[in-house]
Amino acid sequence: MERCIFCEIVHKKVEAYIIYENEHVCCFLDKFPINLGHLLIVPKTHYQEFNDVDKTSLNEVINLAQKMSKALETIFLTDGITILQENGIFKDVNHYHMHVIPRYKGDGFYLVEPENAVKPEDFMEMMINMQAYLHKEEC
Repeated sequence: MERCIFCEIVHKKVEAYIIYENEHVCCFLDKFPINLGHLLIVPKTHYQEFNDVDKTSLNEVINLAQKMSKALETIFLTDGITILQENGIFKDVNHYHMHVIPRYKGDGFYLVEPENAVKPEDFMEMMINMQAYLHKEEC
């Protein structure tokens, strides 16, 4: 396996500002924050993709994200919180992680949404395909 900075943080081989950890997850300050208080939450087990993470670790990640969100709102008097995670080629580190980012009006951080015109029949096709996939998974 290639070097993983998050595994090194989890195993205390690299210094980080760890806010919280338990047997499943580790939460630490992002070294390159969007805003002060920007946190990362990672499973302690190395998983590259969201779809690979075991259910216990995934539950721990999302529950901790909620708890940290409340803490950030209180401590930093935010205007909001952005919860973000990316997969595939869009990840900056090949270890699944969730960002919890304090947000402020005018902070300059934006997700640019392209204008995509979608026809009703395209929505219908997507809905049918997704429902068929989910039905197949349940069987």
